[in-house]
This record gives sequence, structure tokens and C-alpha cells, in this order.
Amino acid sequence: MAYQDGSNQQARANMLRASYLAGTAFTKSYVGYVHAVAHSLGGRYGIAHGLANSVLLPVVLEAYGSAAHKKLAALARICGLSDSGNDAEAADAFIAHIRNMNQAMNIPAALPGIQTEDIPQLARYADHEANPLYPVPVLWGTDQLEQMYHKVQEDTNYDRTGNTDHSGKAA
Repeated sequence: MAYQDGSNQQARANMLRASYLAGTAFTKSYVGYVHAVAHSLGGRYGIAHGLANSVLLPVVLEAYGSAAHKKLAALARICGLSDSGNDAEAADAFIAHIRNMNQAMNIPAALPGIQTEDIPQLARYADHEANPLYPVPVLWGTDQLEQMYHKVQEDTNYDRTGNTDHSGKAA
């Protein structure tokens, strides 16, 4: 509601409370690979942290695969997004809902400016931040983290002078 109507004071108050509760939860349980990757993108390219998190969330949740199905399925059922007894189906419904919300709020599926040559270093930064501290359903190394950058990388790369280079390809 707050996105559709910025003058809705109750919706804005609810978003403020949700933001506070999320921040409190993060301080107690840490975050995961979504944040680690988002931090490196913000640090390297100035991509807004909230935007990077929004784009990365469904990608990372999907990449966790069966290791996250049970918990995502429980969330889908609690939210009324699925009544399937199959955890994989319910988890997919939850991830699809996140993608649909992103689309409804004009959040892109890819982020501009990610340079292919920067990805190995960005993945090392994310790995250093997340491992072994963050509680994640699957422990990844830099190879898996590199895949997350490629999955959210726009098709067109830009060199350091701003010229386009179409040799890079998003995964």
C-alpha cells in the first residue's frame, strides 16, 4: 500500500515498523549472501543497497535450491501463497511472489554497470564477508558467488570510459 499511495500514513507506519523489525532481526541473526553480494555492488558501483537486495533476493533464494525449500515453503503457506504439500512447489510460489512484487514496483531483474572483469574480486569480497559467519542454507565459495553476479548482470557491459562492449553476456 505504501508504494501505491505514498500519502497513506498507516501504510507508511507499517513499513517503518517492518523496517525496524527487519533491522532488529539482522542484528540478532546476521544476514546472508544476498547482503554480502549487495554490499560489494554498492561499494564498487554505488548501486543502492535496497535495490541490489531486491534484485538479488529471488535469484539467491532460487539458487539455494532444495536446501531452502522447507523454510520457503513454510513462509509461502503462512503468507497464503501456496497450499501445496510439495515443499518445492510452495517454495517456487514464494520466490515467484517476490519476483511479481519486484515487477509491480518496477524493480529491474538486472543491475547496470557490473563489469565482468570485476566479478572475481567482488565474489571474493562477498565470500570474505559471509563465510563462515552468515547463517545460510548452503555454504558457497567464490565460484557460486560469481554466478550470482552474472545472473543479475545486464547484457551490455560498459568499459571504464562509458563505452558499450557487447562481448559480455548475462547468465
